[in-house]
Amino acid sequence: MPRALPAAIAACWIAVHAGAAQLDVPTPYIPSTRGNADEMLRLAAVTASDTVYDLGSGDGRIVIAAARDYGARGVGIDIDPALVRESRENARRAGVANRTVFRASDIFAVNLGEATVITLYLLSGLVAKLEPKLLAELKPGTRIVAHDYGFAQWQPDRTLRTSKTYMLYIVPAKVAGDWRIDAPMTQAREFRLNLQQQYQQVRGGVHVAGGFLPAFEARLEGDKLRFILVENDISYRFEGTVHGDAIEGVVRHGYGPHPQEQAWRARRVDQPPMARGL
Repeated sequence: MPRALPAAIAACWIAVHAGAAQLDVPTPYIPSTRGNADEMLRLAAVTASDTVYDLGSGDGRIVIAAARDYGARGVGIDIDPALVRESRENARRAGVANRTVFRASDIFAVNLGEATVITLYLLSGLVAKLEPKLLAELKPGTRIVAHDYGFAQWQPDRTLRTSKTYMLYIVPAKVAGDWRIDAPMTQAREFRLNLQQQYQQVRGGVHVAGGFLPAFEARLEGDKLRFILVENDISYRFEGTVHGDAIEGVVRHGYGPHPQEQAWRARRVDQPPMARGL
């Protein structure tokens, strides 16, 4: 096994390449600095309402920092029972044992659905293997911060480069497919919104009797969808929140600094098998 790996990388290297449930010898690692941990938590905009999961948590310092410095609840997952015991003791000494949990487990065996923030310091091969699990289990809007090694095809929503590189990914809602829009501008016409999706990147437009209206400036951030339709020299700015097979929000239109604002909604009428375009 390579020497001098970071804690998360070293522990997960053993999980994948050795399949070990227990370790006979300590795993060598270089733990993340407190500054590294803080940069990751800042990039994720962690608050006291968050539940932060650190996958390959080593001695627990990211989880402890999330609880101690940001008031969040923290969960650390590591394959090495000795590191998990050390993490629990470190949390006790830091006074945050009541807001932290550490589990000795393979990260692929843990359901991550309750997490609102995920932190990763893993080798690129492990990050790639984790991607489908993260997209399947995490709620739209969950923030993922990767340290140095990000996803191959999924482009980060934000990248921070200091002495290290940190990448923020926001789990996107599933919006690919056809949606029937109900909005004031429809005027009894059927507006069918078709969207194509590659992670958070979306494009498409509305099929309406007599033509097609492209969706300009289409953006998806977690469960928040935005796009602009232009008809008869009027721009209609749609903003909505995705709730499974429904979208609800407001559409603004008109000229000047005080546009009209009205409610709109959409219902899914068709969804392709690979909704996130993975």
